[in-house]
Amino acid sequence: MATLSDIALADDLGQFEIKEIYGATHQLLQEMQQAKAEAFPGRINAMINHLKERLQGKAAYPLAVLLETSYLSIQHQLKKDWNSDLKQRQLYLYDNTIESYRGRIPSNVWNQVCLNYAETLVHTGRSIDAQAVLKEMVKDENDPSYQRLNGEFGWTLIFYSTFLPVKAERLSALEKALDLFKTAKTDIKDEKGQALYDERIKLAENMIDQLGDVDPVKLAQQPEPTADEQRYLNWCAEQQLFLNSGNDIEPDTMAKRDLPLRIQNNAFLGNFLDSLTHEFTAMRRSLYLALNSDEVVDDHKMDGDNTRYTKRHEDLKQVYRQAYSLFDKMALLLNQTMQLGVEEPRVNFQRIWFEEEDLKKPLKPFVQNTKNDALKALYWQSKEVYGYEKSDEQSLFVKKALHIRNRIDNSYLQVVEKAEPFEKDNARAQSHHITAAELERMTLAMCQKARNGMMYLQFALAIGKK
Repeated sequence: MATLSDIALADDLGQFEIKEIYGATHQLLQEMQQAKAEAFPGRINAMINHLKERLQGKAAYPLAVLLETSYLSIQHQLKKDWNSDLKQRQLYLYDNTIESYRGRIPSNVWNQVCLNYAETLVHTGRSIDAQAVLKEMVKDENDPSYQRLNGEFGWTLIFYSTFLPVKAERLSALEKALDLFKTAKTDIKDEKGQALYDERIKLAENMIDQLGDVDPVKLAQQPEPTADEQRYLNWCAEQQLFLNSGNDIEPDTMAKRDLPLRIQNNAFLGNFLDSLTHEFTAMRRSLYLALNSDEVVDDHKMDGDNTRYTKRHEDLKQVYRQAYSLFDKMALLLNQTMQLGVEEPRVNFQRIWFEEEDLKKPLKPFVQNTKNDALKALYWQSKEVYGYEKSDEQSLFVKKALHIRNRIDNSYLQVVEKAEPFEKDNARAQSHHITAAELERMTLAMCQKARNGMMYLQFALAIGKK
C-alpha cells in the first residue's frame, strides 16, 4: 500500500487510485493547517489538479473542488488579508459549484458542499446567506453532513446575533442557537462532533449570561389580516423576505411584519431609507402577485411557437430589474451616510468600494479598515451579484444573472415553455430564451439577495452609528 510520501513525491499520480490521492491530499491539508506550511511544497496543488482532471464530468468532481477550497482557505489565513485573491477564488468556487451541480450529484456530496460553503459565508459576515445555503441540504439522516444541519444553523445565529442592535433580538437569536446546538448533539453520531457542539453550547450560554437583564420588545397591535393577506404574509416569512430579524431567527413564530431601521435626526437620510424600504416592500408584493397570478396569454402567439407571451412573465421581468436597481440605491445611501463624496452618477454597488470607483484600484479605507462586519458582508454580497474582480472566472450564477439583466434592459428576453436543445444556426435567438421556471427561480433569488442586502445595510448603519 502506497504511503503518504510515495503519493506526494510521485511523478506519475495516475498509478494510484483516486481514493488514495484524495486521502493523501486531505492528510497533507490537515498537516498544513497545523504547521502553517506545506510538507511537500507545490504538491498539494498538483494533486488537486490531478484529481480534478480524473473526476471531470463525474458526480464526485465537487469533492476535488472542496479540497481546493480548503487549500485556498489555509493559504488565505496565512496571508492575513481579508479580501485576498485566494478568498475571492474560494467563494467563486463554492458559488459556481452550488449553481452548477444542484440536483446532479449524490446527496452526501451535495450536503458536504453546502455545509462547507455555509461555514465560509459565516466568516465573511454573511450569516443570512449561509442560512439560505443550509436550507438547500437534502434530508438524509445517515449522512454525517446532514446530521450537522441544526448545529450549523445555530452557528449562523451566533454570528448573526452580533449584528442585532436590540438586546431582546440578540437574546432570541442566542436562545434559538442554544436549542439547535442541543438538538445537533443528539443528531450527530461521532464523538468529535458531539464535543464540538458541547463547546458551542457553552459559548451560547456564556453569551446569554453576558446580556444581563433584557427588556421585552412591545410591538404595536395591528389589525387582523384578511385570509388573502395572511397567505401573503405566510409566503413572505417562508421565503425569508421580511425586513425583520425574526425572519432569520424564528420564521414560524415571528411577528409577520417588517421592522425596518429608522434614521433619526437627519430628514434626508431618514426619508432615503424609508423610501428604499417602501420600494423593496412594493417590489416584494409585486413578486408575490406575479408568481400567483393566472397566466393570460397574448393572442399573437403562432401555432407551434415554443414561446410564452403573458403579462405574468412581463411582471416578473420588471421585478427582476427592480431588484437589481435596489443594489445601486443601497450604494447611494452608503455614499451619503459614510460621507464618501462620490459624485452621484459614479455611484453603483459594484464600484463604490474602490478608490476612484475603479475595480483595479485598492479598496477605500472605509471598507478596507473597517471593523464593521455587516459592512464587509455587504461588500462580499456585491461580489456574488456582480462578480469577483480578482478571479479569472465568474460563477455560473453571476453570468446567468447579469445575462438576464442585460437582455431585459438592453434587448429582449423571451420566455419559452420548455428548454430547447442547442442549435448552432439558432444560437443567437436561443441566447435570448429562458424557461418560465428559471425566470421565476432567478427573480425570487435576486429579490432574496436584495432583501439580505437591505438587512446587512441596516445592520451596518446601526453598528456604524454605535
